[in-house]
Parts: sequence; structure tokens; C-alpha cells
Amino acid sequence: MLSEIYSAVLKNGLRTYKYRNSTMKPAGHIDSSRCGAIFAYRSKQLMNVGRGMVITSEEAILENEKKLTHWTPNTYRFGTYADDYRTLVKGHSEKNLSQINTFVVDIDSKESHQGEIILACLDQVGYMPTLILESDHGYQVYFVLKTPGYVTKKSNFKVIDVAKKISKTIRLRLAETLSGVDLGCNHFGIARFPQKKNIVFQELNYQYSFADWIQWSMKLESDQKTKENRERNLIVFPEKKEIRQVDEPWFDMLLHKANIIGGEGRLGRNNVVFTLSLAYYSSGYTLETCEYNMYTFNERLHEPLTEAELVKIVRSAYSGNYQAASREFIIELCQQWVSPDLKNIDLFIQRRGWWKFKKPRDQRKYSHKKEWKEDLLAYLSEKNLASEPYLSLSKKELASELMMPKRTLDKILSELREENKVFYKVTRGRNGGMIIASVKALFTQIIQLNKEKALAYSTRITEVFGLYENLVEETFKRLSEPLKTIREVALFEIDTG
Repeated sequence: MLSEIYSAVLKNGLRTYKYRNSTMKPAGHIDSSRCGAIFAYRSKQLMNVGRGMVITSEEAILENEKKLTHWTPNTYRFGTYADDYRTLVKGHSEKNLSQINTFVVDIDSKESHQGEIILACLDQVGYMPTLILESDHGYQVYFVLKTPGYVTKKSNFKVIDVAKKISKTIRLRLAETLSGVDLGCNHFGIARFPQKKNIVFQELNYQYSFADWIQWSMKLESDQKTKENRERNLIVFPEKKEIRQVDEPWFDMLLHKANIIGGEGRLGRNNVVFTLSLAYYSSGYTLETCEYNMYTFNERLHEPLTEAELVKIVRSAYSGNYQAASREFIIELCQQWVSPDLKNIDLFIQRRGWWKFKKPRDQRKYSHKKEWKEDLLAYLSEKNLASEPYLSLSKKELASELMMPKRTLDKILSELREENKVFYKVTRGRNGGMIIASVKALFTQIIQLNKEKALAYSTRITEVFGLYENLVEETFKRLSEPLKTIREVALFEIDTG
């Protein structure tokens, strides 16, 4: 139902029922939702000249749903009109935002269909979209938050800056494989209004908290720094003395601050503990040493974390999913809790060194295993067909197509199957051969089908590849919940800091 979609997006940011003249409110009902507002429009032309409606309840949305074309899915503290005729809406500014409910990506192109968009979300972002809406000239992709980010004046609207950073990263990641991604539009502006006629994909179970997105952003930045150091043509050989994060000025600044607290809309205690723990991890300290020092740090805080919270954070830092503390978040934390005037030169040791060039792949005799895997997955994605969701060919033919040694192909096929990235089956004999498919390509097909067709599709895959009964379902479930372990850790809850 559309009402479920509207409620899922708005996250109790509006009243459930109209304050006055409600035709739906039960007798004696007490509304516990936040009393925010959104802006809605009846056409793109009216939207362009600012003529719209201020809506303060979900009931009012349902009354007008058939007339609306655009809305602001993120809610505001209030909305008003700039003219006596109540047609020109006013209050659509960032500092008036009440809560961040969703990230929306605008794609001004129809070169890619919804299946390719979903696959790009999986490959480039790692999260599934909640909604995909089709417009005349493209699509809009909604990543609805499971728990919103609340914007507070007390935190100097910091949550908006963090959310912008996440939104920008999502767009940049998708733009790597999709054409037409609008990188410059307002991150929390006006979006298409969901209607039966424009929804081409929906799954309300695919929602992740604002805390999850913060941690995703930090991990992505850490991975990117590592990738740049490994893969760029220039490799830095630093000075004789190794520079560790625990030796840098910022580390001591944060470690000896006692007034760090949590609370809505700020990077607080949890983030500081996690960042300090990553510094210990990247500097080669044992988990036991880090835990002891974090216990000591926690005891100095005016509002300490519980021991269970502290242990969970430290062990997440030592999980192996991260390389080191993110510079960008270090700067934000130090400017938040030490001094807003601090700059890079005050926080980090300036590295000096000499440079050596690394040969690009086309000049090397051998390719790395990771590169071969990427080649195979890209090939399968390109060749995937909706009518036959797998390829039939011999190993020799596949090795020839990829210009890959056959022994290398055998190794990466085995590893990719263990990683749940491909299904394949080999039949020996004169009429034998191999059938192979990308798991993500299959998943992209199946999530666009209704339940009955999806079940038949899964059964067919199971039979074709000779898999045990629940393997396909279990694999697809893991694929649609890529950050389940991160959600269980729940480090960066905005309400707790």
C-alpha cells in the first residue's frame, strides 16, 4: 500500500492525523509523532516557481496523493506561505530541517534499467535501495533510513554535514557505473512523489540506520586510502622513522579530553573511542593494551560509556574490517571537542619521502588474482541474459575469452564460488561443458519478480546448478543484507554518541 511507503519514508516526522478537521482520527487519540512539515507540489511547473502546499500530517498526504507529483521526503520543523493566497511556500532551508529520512539519487538517463541500477547499488554501495521511481527522463533511487538522523541546533546542525558527506559518496559511487547520476542537485531537496504508476521497484525491508551509513562512510574512506596507496602509480617510501597514528598530535588531544559526551546529531563518545581504538590497531598495539587504555579513557569522561558498549566498540575496531582511523573524521572530532580552529597541520605529522613508480597492468607480465576475478565477474555481468540467466560454454572457451591461463581460471572459479559470487557446474564427457552465472546478476533478476515467479526462478537455478535446496535463498538473503554484522554492533547511534 502507498500509505505504508509514505509512513516508512517520513519516519513519524509528521503528525499521523490532521490537527483540525480530521476525518480519520480515532476518538481520544494522542499523537506521539514529531510535529514537522513537508512541502509538496502538484506539477513540476508549479514546483519551479515555488507554488506548492505545506503538509503537516500523513492524513493530509493521503487526501492529496493523487494530485501530487513532487515532495520533500525529509521533514522540516515548520512550513509557511509567503503570500496571502497561500500558494508560495516558504521554509525550505537546510537549517529548518528537522530530520533526515532518506538519501535520494537522481539519475537523468534511461540508459540503465532498474535491474542495472540495483546491481550498481550492490556493487558500488553495498546497500539495497528501498524504492526506485521512474520519471519521464530517468529514475530516482531512494535509500530510506531505518532510523533517521535528527537535526538539532544544539549540535550546530552537524548531522546535516555528515549526511551530505554520505549522500555525496553514494552519488559518486553510483556514477562510476551508471550514466546520468546528478552529482550537483540539492542533497535534501525536492524529489518525485511515489505513486503506483512510477514505482518500478520497492522493498521496505531494505532500510538501514543513519548510524550504519556513518560507519559505511568511515569504512569506505579507510578502504579508499588503502587502495590509493596500493594501486596508484606513485608509492611513497616515508622517512626512516615510521609514523604511527598514536604518535600524531590529534591522538593525544582526544585521549585527554574529559568533556566528550553523546547526544542527538553529534559525533560523540562512541566515535571518539572507535577512532582512538583504530589508531591503536593501526599502530600495532594488541587488543588487550587497547582495551586497558580505553577503560582508563572512559573513566575520565564526565559521562562514561557502559563497559559492554566500550568492549563492543574496541573489538569492532580490531575486527580487521578497517585499516586506520579516517583523517576526515579525526578533523571533525577534534574541531568538535578540542577547538574549531584546528587544521591539518595542527593534527597530523607531515610526511616526507621519495617516490617510486609502479608499472600499470598492461606493462606487467602477470596480473594479480584480484584483477582476474574482477575480469571474470565483469564478463559475466556483461553477458547476462534475462531469458537464460547463465552462460553455457567450456572452460577452454571461457579462458580464451578472458585471455587467462586455465589453471588460474580453475583457482579463481573455486574461490569465487566459496565467496558466494558465482554459481557454476561442470559436466565432463564429449557433450560436456560448463554453465556459470554471477550470483549478483541472478539476484538482480529475482528481486524484480513477484513471489510466485521468484520461487520458480530460484527452483530453476537450484536444479540447473545442482545446488542443495536452500542455498540459493540463503545466498540471496546474505547478499541483500551486506552489513548485518555492522548493524549488530550499532556503534554510531546518534542518540547515544
